[in-house]
Amino acid sequence: MQRSEVNMNRYLSGVFLEDRPVSKRVFNLVIGLVLIWGFSINYLAVAYFPVEILQWINPWVLLVVVFVSLMAGCLIMLKYPVPLVSFLGYNLMTLSISITLSLFLQGFTAAEVALAVEYTAGITLLMIITATIAPKLFVSFGKVLCVVGGWIVSVELTWLLFFGHSHDMIHLIAALSMCGYIGYTWAVACECGETLDEAIDFGGMLYVHIINLFMRILHLISSLRP
Repeated sequence: MQRSEVNMNRYLSGVFLEDRPVSKRVFNLVIGLVLIWGFSINYLAVAYFPVEILQWINPWVLLVVVFVSLMAGCLIMLKYPVPLVSFLGYNLMTLSISITLSLFLQGFTAAEVALAVEYTAGITLLMIITATIAPKLFVSFGKVLCVVGGWIVSVELTWLLFFGHSHDMIHLIAALSMCGYIGYTWAVACECGETLDEAIDFGGMLYVHIINLFMRILHLISSLRP
């Protein structure tokens, strides 16, 4: 009995502390579990986190803390080829986004949020199916998406600086680019992904793109409010 427990501990330690190749079925399963984990943290934070606590914090201080935590989590997830470390970085990233969502969703109705979730889920599923059927097409979009993403960030930051808010057209273009990023990330994962750590990394990148798409869609839905 003790020997079997020791062997099990060694096996689990090897799985989570050492990167290793996995089958495509396990690879896709891990990506799915990573996404479910991240969205579950988002739901729990939005549903139960006391947003009133954040109102006592200076908005600029809160913004800097959230941004630094998000970037740190992203770097940890992508930089270290150790599944457990990558997963910890992913959790730091999702917690930062969860805090942002808790504040962000305050300005929208429950019906708008529910509709945005439906659209996001449907579009994500459609892009994944399309990227699975034609992965090379989406892989070829990589450089274009990178340029478009850079221009969106530059234009949106400039617009925010001068007008204090983003524009509906920026949200629309960003939403379309996020569709491309979702398909591209899934296509690259199907083409190049082999290990457990890479599955966590690709799951984390998909999570960020899906959350970004959701926020853009929600903005567009609220702009139609009479």
